Amino acid sequence: MFDYIHHVRILVHDADAMAQYIQDNFGLTPEKVQVYEARGMKNAIYKVGPTNVEFTEPLDMDSPMGQYLTTFGPGPYHLAFGVSDVADKAAQLAALGNELRGANGLSRSAEGYLTANVAPDSALGYPFQLAEG
Repeated sequence: MFDYIHHVRILVHDADAMAQYIQDNFGLTPEKVQVYEARGMKNAIYKVGPTNVEFTEPLDMDSPMGQYLTTFGPGPYHLAFGVSDVADKAAQLAALGNELRGANGLSRSAEGYLTANVAPDSALGYPFQLAEG
């Protein structure tokens, strides 16, 4: 079903401070640092092989990401698998009894690619995501 790991979103309190830490300690600079006002987040995005590693700072602590960070602290928020046909894979997951979030289980990421999000209650508490790619 999966082609590769599309991205890993890691929640942090301060995306700029994390980017500086990574540069100082690992010599890496982000591909980009971007604020997505409509999504209420700031991302420092690194390319590691075909995978994006996204250090995400919630800009609204009352948002789902902000509440998650407050409750669990910094760490992985979701894992997104790259797939060739998101809509088809989402339909397969729904047929297996998974609850999907979004209209018809599909949504667009802040970067514009199509995603399917498995509700954590359907996946033993973990918010898996499929991403086109």
